Amino acid sequence: MTPPEQSLIIRCLKCGQKNRITRDHLGDRPLCGRCRASLDELFIQCLQCHRVNRIPEDRVHDLPLCGKCGARLYDDYVGDVTDRSFEKDVLERQESVLVCCWTNDCVFCHKAMPKLKKLAPKYLGNLKLLRLNIAENPELASRYRVTSTPTYLLFKKGVHVDTMVGITTLEELERSLRALSMK
Repeated sequence: MTPPEQSLIIRCLKCGQKNRITRDHLGDRPLCGRCRASLDELFIQCLQCHRVNRIPEDRVHDLPLCGKCGARLYDDYVGDVTDRSFEKDVLERQESVLVCCWTNDCVFCHKAMPKLKKLAPKYLGNLKLLRLNIAENPELASRYRVTSTPTYLLFKKGVHVDTMVGITTLEELERSLRALSMK
């Protein structure tokens, strides 16, 4: 038997089975021991026809289409939110939501947006990412005391749980999200 430190546990996204994969077989496109699904593919349900689509992990950045009806499985990784849509898009959601507060004249915000788009596919289905332009939506900026940008507001089941200010690198943001998920 392979020692635990020589293997990884990977949960199948299709059936939920935990699979022990030895490090020397990770590049071999491992399969789930229960349902035989590939462990490096994502399963995304179409919002139009509700068909579950299997997408290879390396293709998730291509904004794939549904195999049945041809609809986009998602339009963009990061959506926009406004004062009017905030309650529906953030406060009424059961999933976790990360809101990036930004302004057009913020140099750091323009550097953060492409990084946010890179981060989004990793959390697809677990964390919704939204942008909030605070210059156009001052009511929300005031309510959550956003005074500098970029500022990230994290909501879990509609409740504001944390604020992260001034994070500009992808690594910092991921570290902060991992730390919050441990709480």
